[in-house]
Amino acid sequence: MCDDDYRPRMSVAQLGKLAAERLAALRAEGEQLHPVVNTTRKLAANFWGSAWMKHLAQCEAGGLCLAPGRSLLRHGCVLDLRIAHGSISAKVSADEVYEVNLVIKPFDEEQIEELRCACAGKIDSLVSLLEGKVDAAVLQLLCDPENGLLPQPADWKMRCTCPDWCEPCPHAAAAIYAAGCLIDADPTLLFTLRCVDPAALTTQPVECMPQSDFDVLALSETFGVDFDWN
Repeated sequence: MCDDDYRPRMSVAQLGKLAAERLAALRAEGEQLHPVVNTTRKLAANFWGSAWMKHLAQCEAGGLCLAPGRSLLRHGCVLDLRIAHGSISAKVSADEVYEVNLVIKPFDEEQIEELRCACAGKIDSLVSLLEGKVDAAVLQLLCDPENGLLPQPADWKMRCTCPDWCEPCPHAAAAIYAAGCLIDADPTLLFTLRCVDPAALTTQPVECMPQSDFDVLALSETFGVDFDWN
């Protein structure tokens, strides 16, 4: 297992101290960095962040090597992390500072329309969606392991400037966990990552509306009368 093979040259405490020094040095050179540090046991407190962490735990139970990444995150080794449409980029400090780039398979238009139709009329507002305060069936759909918003290991393409052969390497794993911390603070970033507009899930597409037994518009045009069914 990658967990057993990974042996940092320094203790995690030493790595943390070195990371703090590097962060200060890079900022002194004018670099605009967005470090992520999380020392809590659960790593997340809100719905979408917690869903991300739970999903990673399930992936780890399935054999994905992620434990070294948690340790690096908790010791302040994620010096910079940014989430964009379909990608995560990071600088992670270890024996060197490594550049990490994670690309995730985006949802295609058909998948997005399926989500929109499945959520049609079931989400009260964008706020309730971002807070995870919607119907349990909707949340189950959005967190579905196969078709939901949380990415599967096969959805990722990972690159790191380190020489580690393992995928994910500890630095990529740290970036994945750090992304969950940012999503916990700002759930819109999960939708950004998956290239899905969250506001689109709160509206009901015309094609998903229940069809009446007769065409009201055709009747109005035929008889010249506006039918008000409200």
